[in-house]
Amino acid sequence: MNRMAAARYILLPLFVAPAAAGALAPKVEVRVRLERQLPSVEVSGYGLQVTKPSPFITVSAPKELMPRMAAARITRRKDGDWSVKWKGSREPAQRIQAERLSVRGQMVRVGLRPVPYDFEVSRNLKSGLDVIARLDLDTYLAGVLPAEMPLSWPLEALKAQVVAARSFVLRMAFERREKAFDVDSTIHDQVYEFLGETLKHPEWKLKLNQAIGDTRGETLLDGKSHVLKAFYSADCGCQSEDPKFVWGPVESFESVKDPLCAARRPNLWKVNLDRREVRARLLAEFALPPNASLKALHVGSRSPSGRVAQMVADFSVDGQTRKFTLLAQEFRRLIGFQRVRSAAFAMRWLGDRLEISGEGIGHGVGLCQLGARGLAASGMGYRDILKLYYPRASLKSPQRI
Repeated sequence: MNRMAAARYILLPLFVAPAAAGALAPKVEVRVRLERQLPSVEVSGYGLQVTKPSPFITVSAPKELMPRMAAARITRRKDGDWSVKWKGSREPAQRIQAERLSVRGQMVRVGLRPVPYDFEVSRNLKSGLDVIARLDLDTYLAGVLPAEMPLSWPLEALKAQVVAARSFVLRMAFERREKAFDVDSTIHDQVYEFLGETLKHPEWKLKLNQAIGDTRGETLLDGKSHVLKAFYSADCGCQSEDPKFVWGPVESFESVKDPLCAARRPNLWKVNLDRREVRARLLAEFALPPNASLKALHVGSRSPSGRVAQMVADFSVDGQTRKFTLLAQEFRRLIGFQRVRSAAFAMRWLGDRLEISGEGIGHGVGLCQLGARGLAASGMGYRDILKLYYPRASLKSPQRI
């Protein structure tokens, strides 16, 4: 059984037979896509080796570059072979025939980004090259936790975050078991960073290890005893969202209120957009002709939590008025998630300027990180925090031997 097949075999019981999750979870291999669709991969490090997926063929840095820091440029040739060109070497680029390449070394970077010391480069099905690292589950979570939640926060909040992150990645790994990767290392899935603030704060590293160790093997399950895709967001604005208003119906979720809402103030934000930019983005989204005129853009409906559920844009096309609708998350994507930071917003036109003001950060589904911080600071344990934000889910703990 090859390495990929073995990883998929391990993941399958986590989905269809949760009772085995406790024993198997620490052995799971997570395929993390660190970079996507790069035109070429610029890699540097000590003791670099570029290897076919075979133990018999290895391409090491030329002797004149060792033991110094070596750097190479990896590209995909038009004929499908790989080209590895070592910087500073007079030798010609090395040509390798393989579906993908393995890269190993010490203090390795892709571009300026520190990455795990063992990763793969593969062709993206759309274009360019992907960089994918294979990590055991605990190692992966150790890179997710400090990237998603400050380690200075209360330990019980960190534990709740770890359980949510573990559940999320296991469900994603099952859903993408036929793909080349399980999760992206960005906000598109959950953020992973190879090196973080733990190096500067040893006491935080202890909290990181404790949060992972004390919850090892614990996952959230939905009503069918499948591992829950445990969504979470930075700040739900005092009330979480029902995912059916974001992605469609998802089992074991519902909108809940933050009991400490009166004691904390959600993040407030505001963005101003020029009418020409809004029009241009909407034209491209709906594939409208350049002469189409934007007549109106307004909120079409809201969810019970008060968030925008749907936007409506009115255009004049060849003398006729046409209406187009956008889900709130599609509108956020169109304008930019970092600009329209949540769907809990109001908007108004001020001449040719669109002012959008809102509160909260993220889609608002599931665990609210800022809320978890407050609840943990008030003395609530991580299991109760998880129960609050995932009221229809159950927590599966491994059998301790």
